[in-house]
Amino acid sequence: MRESARITPEESKEEVRHIVLDVEKTDFRVEVGQNIAVVVPCPHEFGNYDHRRFYSIVSVAGEEGSTTYSFSICVRRCFYIDEINGEQYPGIASNHLCDRQPGDTVQITGPHPSPFSIPDDKTSNLLMFGLGTGITPFVPSSSTSTTR
Repeated sequence: MRESARITPEESKEEVRHIVLDVEKTDFRVEVGQNIAVVVPCPHEFGNYDHRRFYSIVSVAGEEGSTTYSFSICVRRCFYIDEINGEQYPGIASNHLCDRQPGDTVQITGPHPSPFSIPDDKTSNLLMFGLGTGITPFVPSSSTSTTR
């Protein structure tokens, strides 16, 4: 992880972070709108060996010939309330990512294709609903920097 910056005000109850990840593989390429899965290792309470959560790519950057390829995601730190006992539980992947510091390693898989793309026809009528951060899938690719 190269960078993790809170993009919501400190006084806000909600925490959303803009996270920049560097990949040092020359054959790895993602595009805005695709998804990567963050893999959170360790056994979990139900016996899973890892936990995977998908995040949409917000922007992509890199220079030709560079050995490092960068992309960013937005992550909202999540907590879930158990409807039966009222206890609060942290979201596994969102808290894992929000707690990481620059220099930490984050395991990912992908890229995975997006199930949705904004129509090329700019006059199309759209009604969109966003979950999680609520904004990432709707960021038009023309407003992000892509050099690859």
